[in-house]
Amino acid sequence: MKQFLVDIALPVPLDKTFTYITPPELQPLAKAGSRVLVTFGKKTLSGVIVGFPAVAPVQGLKPLIDLLDAEPTFSEEMLRLTRWMSEYYFAPWGEVLKAATPQGLTIERTRHVRLAVEDIRSALEATKRTAPKQHAILAALQHGNDLTVAQLQKKTRASRIHAALHQMEQRGWITVEEIAKPRAKPKLEKFVQLTDGGKGSLYQLDASTDEKSGRLPPKQRALLLALSGAEQRQRVQGVLKHAGASLSTLRTLEQKGLVAITLREVVRESEYEPIEPPPHITLNQYQQHAVQTIAAAIQEVRYKTFLLHGVTGSGKTQVYIETIRLVLAAGKTAIVLVPEISLTPQTVRRFKAHFANDVAVMHSRMSVGERFDAWRLAHEARIKIVIGPRSAIFAPLRNIGLIVVDEEQEASYKQFDSTPRYNARDVAIVRASNTKAVVILGSATPSAESYHNALSGKYEMLVLPERVDNARLPSIEIVDMTKERKWVYEELKKEVKERQGEFPKRLPIVSISHVLKDKIRQRLQNNEGTILLQNRRGFSHVVECYDCGFVEQCDNCEVTLTYHVTKKHLRCHYCGFVKKPPTVCPKCGGIEIRFHAFGTQQVQQELQGLLPEARLLRMDLDTTSRKGAHNRLLMEFGTGKADILLGTQMVAKGLDFPRVTLVGVISADTQMLLPDFRSAERTFQLLTQVAGRAGRSDLAGEVIIQTLRPEHYSLKHVVSHDFPGFYREELEYRRELDYPPFSRIVLVEFKGEKENEVDHHAKKFGEFLQPSAGKYFTVLGPAEAAIPKIKNRYRTHILIKNFKSTDPSGSQLRTALVKARQQYEASALSKNKKIQLTIDVDPQGMM
Repeated sequence: MKQFLVDIALPVPLDKTFTYITPPELQPLAKAGSRVLVTFGKKTLSGVIVGFPAVAPVQGLKPLIDLLDAEPTFSEEMLRLTRWMSEYYFAPWGEVLKAATPQGLTIERTRHVRLAVEDIRSALEATKRTAPKQHAILAALQHGNDLTVAQLQKKTRASRIHAALHQMEQRGWITVEEIAKPRAKPKLEKFVQLTDGGKGSLYQLDASTDEKSGRLPPKQRALLLALSGAEQRQRVQGVLKHAGASLSTLRTLEQKGLVAITLREVVRESEYEPIEPPPHITLNQYQQHAVQTIAAAIQEVRYKTFLLHGVTGSGKTQVYIETIRLVLAAGKTAIVLVPEISLTPQTVRRFKAHFANDVAVMHSRMSVGERFDAWRLAHEARIKIVIGPRSAIFAPLRNIGLIVVDEEQEASYKQFDSTPRYNARDVAIVRASNTKAVVILGSATPSAESYHNALSGKYEMLVLPERVDNARLPSIEIVDMTKERKWVYEELKKEVKERQGEFPKRLPIVSISHVLKDKIRQRLQNNEGTILLQNRRGFSHVVECYDCGFVEQCDNCEVTLTYHVTKKHLRCHYCGFVKKPPTVCPKCGGIEIRFHAFGTQQVQQELQGLLPEARLLRMDLDTTSRKGAHNRLLMEFGTGKADILLGTQMVAKGLDFPRVTLVGVISADTQMLLPDFRSAERTFQLLTQVAGRAGRSDLAGEVIIQTLRPEHYSLKHVVSHDFPGFYREELEYRRELDYPPFSRIVLVEFKGEKENEVDHHAKKFGEFLQPSAGKYFTVLGPAEAAIPKIKNRYRTHILIKNFKSTDPSGSQLRTALVKARQQYEASALSKNKKIQLTIDVDPQGMM
């Protein structure tokens, strides 16, 4: 008899699929894209059916354990997309599919323990003195015959019971079974509604009704009255609260046939409901042209990518809304990607004001249940628009007509810390190409790659050169902090001379210039808003001994520790290492400990001292870790409950507050000084974006940028709002050095606990790769990474520049990399599992 075979992609770090036999009872439901349970070694894993081979590749194939889906989780279109991602980003297909699976659908495995012995008394007696832990387990199971291992640990108050369970299972006293189930399931709530008998009883209710006369008692009467006039079912919890009654009273009415209680599915709703209806907006000529051009491509049902390049405040979001309106009218769906979760509240409210319940939100700060519901709404075609950060690109919408990538230049679209290391912007373009959809890449400061693609004709550029409602671009002033420090020094000298005091041994560290301080005071007097950017959280990034220059570093990583004043500790932002700040220098015993390179906490402290009357909000990773924190902080600032919003780069993009007339950049050098070829571009983008938060209404805006390098070319172009000028200069620099967009970059990283082993593995991989280098690509390294050690693991990099002029698709490099990896895996080196190899295609950071 011919076997029914399936190929399964499993979430394991192996670049291959695995073949299984489908049992007869599961064959009718086995479809491509369906999730299944299989045994893999000693484990039970969930995977996805991706093919149906005709011939078994090996003997002794295992059968599927079970099918998890009545209908496939992944459509053919999503299988095609994830397969492309697997090949392009050198990631196992199963791990890509895992990344595309929402958390609510992932399988949670729990071990359940049941009694198997009939004579429980004999077992209890046998273990009473000799095996107290086993005795406690049997006693717990006696009253609850099916308990999880975690429940048993809690009941027996023993954390280590696995050995005892193994011995008891061998003696035949218990059975231990692993049960797999989804992490989330539909939320059900009880609803109640009057029956015809209950409606009839309402007419008989009067003040004299009591129990003695055989009529309804007061609480039952109150419940019926609470339900009167309601045509639809009501939540039981709300009705009981309103009537001041208990569930038992409601059950009594149900037994009398007066009410009907049913379980109904409810959707876990997001917190981003619109505050007010959308205002009527008339598009200007540039917006109208953009909408009409995009509409033509939508009507032709053909793939096309548009770069919507508009200055900050030019109305790009309104263009998105109008084009989505056209897409929905054509019976299609849309995805809107935003780079930061912090941008989600304002964006979602605006879209919900226009499209109401057609909008769903997907992001990692939502609960598992909320994400599960959002995914199901999209999968079941109950909503038509999905909004979220990069993972929203996997939304299971059908018939996609439009994908919007807002702030397309943002590095946060790139997943950098886990497999697959994909860029959601590029995945969006491939997905649109597969589905004949339109892509809008929106930005005031497009990436060098996207801008070059538009100039070369690969994308079509649409320009919004003016702000809406005749709002003016803000004026920008550069403050040289070197001169500021000299000014502070001279002022301090005058003060010391006037009071005939002693000059202090150490000068005060100043993060707020006198120019910026005066500008903030003016806004406080005018009741206007201020946004301050300091792109570094914590209190101080460098803790240094003033006497000998010793700097506190992480024990596990070769980076400085950051002081956090709230918890009064030093923390590593790479591995989480924490230690107490020193009171004396561990090297020389000195007591002059200085805090340099200020973070948001230190700026906040300084502002509170300078401007005690100001109401200040801080927005960084430390203050937004809790669910809903982004939304709460932005609501407080937007409604005028705070005067100043201080934060990291999450305050720099996409926020639209008409009352903000001043933006201050505490230090423009944070990004500028990084050893990365994109540092100048990132500086220009960040400063232009944050400057755009000012003057977005009829109130004039002003921007103060503090820096130690006022002569840097990126700042020159920021001040003059000269985007084309900056990119002409930047692209010429990139062309000379063969950096993107003129090449494709691949970063190969080796990581391990022993430095010499890491170097050896990297050197050998480079040797496997080097014979193919030359016409199509060049290999640089191996070399020590910019941060040589993170989490006690040494890092060595190989940098590959793939020339687009000779290898436009990257196929030659891909072939060479696959061959080099195969040679590496076939060598004795691959047996060392302590060395980790990572291939990162199109990395956004070189650190």
